[in-house]
Amino acid sequence: MKLFAKCSKCKHEISFSSNHKTRVEFAMYEGKIKTLICDICGNKNSFKVNDIFAKESKLAFIIAGIVFLIGTPILIYYLPIFILKYGGLYTSLGAGGLLLIPGFIYSNILKEDRIRVNTFNRGWT
Repeated sequence: MKLFAKCSKCKHEISFSSNHKTRVEFAMYEGKIKTLICDICGNKNSFKVNDIFAKESKLAFIIAGIVFLIGTPILIYYLPIFILKYGGLYTSLGAGGLLLIPGFIYSNILKEDRIRVNTFNRGWT
């Protein structure tokens, strides 16, 4: 997970990666103070765990968008073939339901990312 803290001198966000899911877990394994060096001004900053925060991942948004943008046209292309091959009302309804899959995957990826971020940001040590 990507975590962020603001530099006390230039107010630039310093980012770093961590595998910890909550602030409490972060404090247990990393300590209550994290020292980071700002990439912009080179200032050495010490941050309390409560000053560190998580943001929603751009990578999760990109992956979800790709699944949605590629999955939907593929389903639209193959649905008429499936319906014509098997025909019938229930087949048409089932095939139409398949169009919901890319949207469901898209929303599920974004929801899980929001939950992950909220879980980290909600806890205080």
